[in-house]
Amino acid sequence: MLTVMGVIAIITVLAVGSYAIASQSLHETKRVESESKAFRAANSGLERVLSSFSEESVTNGTFPLSGTTPDGSYTVTIESIDPGYGEYRLTSVGIGVDGTRETVSQQFYFMNLWKMNFAGTGDQTLISGSGGLKGTSNIVGPFYMKGNLAIGANMSVLEGPLFVKGGSISVASSGQLGAPTYYIRVFCDGTVPPNDTKGEAGGVFVSQVSRSVPDITLPQISYEQLQAWATKAQAESIDNIMGPPDRSQVTNLESVGNDPNTYTTMEPPNSATWARQYADTRAAGTRNANYKFIGNADGTISAPGQGTTALHIGGRSFGSWGSLTTTGTTLPGDGHYTLANSHDDFAYDDERNILYVEGTVFVDGPVYFDEDMYYIGNGTIVANGDITVNGMLRPYGSNTPDASGNYNWIGEQNKWALGLATPGNLTVATQDNNPLSGGSDLEQARKASPTVAGAFYAQGVVTFQHNVLMRGSVIAGRIDSQHPNMCLVTNPLLPTYLPQSLPGVDTGLLMPGLWTRR
Repeated sequence: MLTVMGVIAIITVLAVGSYAIASQSLHETKRVESESKAFRAANSGLERVLSSFSEESVTNGTFPLSGTTPDGSYTVTIESIDPGYGEYRLTSVGIGVDGTRETVSQQFYFMNLWKMNFAGTGDQTLISGSGGLKGTSNIVGPFYMKGNLAIGANMSVLEGPLFVKGGSISVASSGQLGAPTYYIRVFCDGTVPPNDTKGEAGGVFVSQVSRSVPDITLPQISYEQLQAWATKAQAESIDNIMGPPDRSQVTNLESVGNDPNTYTTMEPPNSATWARQYADTRAAGTRNANYKFIGNADGTISAPGQGTTALHIGGRSFGSWGSLTTTGTTLPGDGHYTLANSHDDFAYDDERNILYVEGTVFVDGPVYFDEDMYYIGNGTIVANGDITVNGMLRPYGSNTPDASGNYNWIGEQNKWALGLATPGNLTVATQDNNPLSGGSDLEQARKASPTVAGAFYAQGVVTFQHNVLMRGSVIAGRIDSQHPNMCLVTNPLLPTYLPQSLPGVDTGLLMPGLWTRR
């Protein structure tokens, strides 16, 4: 009997213990499942934000962002760690259906494509005849490239961040990466030289190196995209609004009754003794009646890069414009246009060498800028052929500094920007003098008067043939400097008034960083 009672006691103890263990395991399983659901909800919030993040969402009231999933709900908040470098931290709190909470955070970098200079097709996208940029060449601002970056004698790369994909960085004895007063962040999956102060000239000043570099591809121009821009140019030719309707409601004089054929007969600005000239010099019936569409009369366009209708700008006036009084600028009209502070979306004053451009202009062929000129307005010329710039091309007033010596203040305050886009190549054949001495003065680089300025896109190669200071952004398959003294200086304000009809306007570099769960 004692033996039986002992066995029963042992069995009872084991049973109670097994039940306790089973209950605890079940409780743990439920807890883990609840935590997993809350975690999945929180992570879903992160993924939603990262998949469609834009810089505008930080300031336009998007955050905090809430949503639900089958696993529960989430709320995502954002913190700007270093807006100058585009560094942010997302925090997502997930709440499961039973109230369990999980929190996950993700740090990341985001850089608007049009805030940088970008060369992104092929193995070596920054090229020159000497195998590397030398002389007094300078790169100022965010820059992305593929292949090796050779920083030669008296060349500098300033401000950053600098992205080098699939290659290494080398710095010559008097070359400079970063500056003693402004260390640079580098993203490079190859070799980066260590920090080294090389005396009075040159040196390496890197604040942080990341080996994770995104493989970003160049936005492509498709036939469908060209057709959309061509259609837009035709529509804007007859709407009697300066530029695109969604950007400006300033009245101008383009047509009567939405008939493009009235461009050279409507009064004003035409009269019995004067008629506006088209940019397209071909005879009526051959050219398109819409003055902002230079191509076939029936509106059809060629395959990408295969257009044959050439446009030369310079040497003759076309279009019409009224008097202008705005920030830092007072200009007379052409004597025919009756509206002040208004002009055709596409016109050229050959007497003063001023190009007026708004909205979208489409050219089914190559475009040539044949002389030094200034531009006024905010618009893009889309060329279905190569683009050649044979003179200075910059906002009006770029030769007039303010009290601090800034030559770019008039264009910035008026938000004048010229976009150039082509599925082919873009060549800047202008010769100028590089105003930077070694390029180590960041403030001087920002204030200097540019040779050319704007937002330039070429699916092929952007070539700078001589001493050129480019201010703004170049997005290209490759960037080729055929002369040592080339300067690329970004304009941090350009994305705030970027012209329409440019590839990649919604594209950015997003690089995940530290991820935590708590």
